[in-house]
Amino acid sequence: MSNDWRLTVGEALRRPSFQHAQVVAGSKGLSRPIRWVHVLESADTGKYLNGGELILTTGLGFGEAKDKRLAYLSELIHQKAVGLCVELGSYLPMIPLDMLEMADHHQFPLIVFHQPVRFVDITLDLHEHLTNRQLRALRDLESYSRSLQQLSLQSHGLPKLLQHFQSAVQTQVFLFTPDSVPLFSPPVAQVVQTELSAFMREHFVADNMANPNAHFLPLNDKKQIVYQPVMAMGHLLAYVGMVLYERTADEFILLTLDNTVHAIAQILMRKMFVEEQSLAMEYRLFDDLLARRPLTEEQIRTIMGLSASARPPAYHLMMLSFERNGSQEETLPPHDATAVFRSLLERLGFRPFIRCVGNRFTFLLVEKQPVSRPRKLLDRVMAELQRILVQLIGADTTIRFGVSRSSQRFTDASKHLAEAEQALLFQHESASPYFADLGLFRLLFHIPQEPVLHSFISDYLGPLIQYDEKHGSSLVHTLRVYLDCHLSKQETAEKLFIHRQTLYHRLEKIKECIGEDFASPERRICLEIALRTVSWTHKEFPAHQTQK
Repeated sequence: MSNDWRLTVGEALRRPSFQHAQVVAGSKGLSRPIRWVHVLESADTGKYLNGGELILTTGLGFGEAKDKRLAYLSELIHQKAVGLCVELGSYLPMIPLDMLEMADHHQFPLIVFHQPVRFVDITLDLHEHLTNRQLRALRDLESYSRSLQQLSLQSHGLPKLLQHFQSAVQTQVFLFTPDSVPLFSPPVAQVVQTELSAFMREHFVADNMANPNAHFLPLNDKKQIVYQPVMAMGHLLAYVGMVLYERTADEFILLTLDNTVHAIAQILMRKMFVEEQSLAMEYRLFDDLLARRPLTEEQIRTIMGLSASARPPAYHLMMLSFERNGSQEETLPPHDATAVFRSLLERLGFRPFIRCVGNRFTFLLVEKQPVSRPRKLLDRVMAELQRILVQLIGADTTIRFGVSRSSQRFTDASKHLAEAEQALLFQHESASPYFADLGLFRLLFHIPQEPVLHSFISDYLGPLIQYDEKHGSSLVHTLRVYLDCHLSKQETAEKLFIHRQTLYHRLEKIKECIGEDFASPERRICLEIALRTVSWTHKEFPAHQTQK
């Protein structure tokens, strides 16, 4: 899109209403674009300017007083006006040297009318001209948007769309994706491409939580990169931008960039969904692994395209469950996030296999390259998945994870799936999503609830549970906090928000119910297990934090 929608100060001087005008200072600023025309006689009202105004004055407000005229001109420059037109006459018969020097210093156009002019005619003429140009630019922008829609439906749409974008803005443009080779239009030399790619990779990829608006990245005093992220469902797909040389990014260039970004987002999303549908064989393999169907390690690696002689890659099983809390507006089905999740996980260094059933995602994450600190990377994976899912289905959502131990034997995938499920089940108890951190709960999961666990709870906590149910007290909760605080009465009282005397009274009741030796090592281990088993089996008890 050309820049002819803008009316510069130099172009305004060629209008009939300026036939008797003369530029007396600041001629280097004639390329400044005019946003509006305004009559202003006093510096006091300069604070109401928005920038980009061409100012008309007779000098009535400052005349030949040096302090006033310099304050007036300084205020216009400070408020980013684009020029000053003075009608010479009785208030100001000539432009003083100090005003000329200030205007030249700031490259601020200073224009004089040697004959009387009608400011109303100048204002009407320039405003009409500005409005017509802007309407024409809006029509061009609408036409550009329609052509983008047509290009987005064609094969090889991205290169053609980028060429169309370049012809609209008449400068170097690019499409940068962190995990592939950037596209440039027009093509650039390999040396320049390598240099620009490295520069963009350094500055763009660091912008992990991408702001969807345009960004400005200066290269030097005269050159800058203007770019905007391509986002979908809160996930960064790519960056689209341009290199501007001795040129500012005006609103129509930014609108052109924004329209291009949305069109490219549609193409990339459509491409991702098509790729998702083409992964039927991988999905069948994933289902076979989880269902323990008879496959050898060699068969699995062949289907996955892995070399039989190479060292097998490590993998992790991860489960994600989500639950919407309360009533929420209708949102996009979470299954639609699969393609976005796949793109994210591939970018983080995994070959992902994904399944979504109901409100639960299952991920088989195969490392593309050996990872020295897998837990740090998995923490990042969970944070990114949670961020995307919250944007997709709403902030009022409970999201939990379970992560298995890593393995290199794909025939053990079903076993590690059980580990991830167990970690997910006990996360509220262990405060960690990792199976390796479950400790005691790794054993409890394999003990039948009926009758073994329930009888165990009854033997060790039965009297306390019955007392709490009968009196509405919280002895079971008090006992758990007391044991968690390693028998520290002061710390226990602080966590329960009660006085120490109240705690002493409760501990005496606990001794009456379950015996004096409840704090002995053997009894304490059994009580710890019983207390955690109560929570896991959802036989939770009143947990009053204060008691009169």
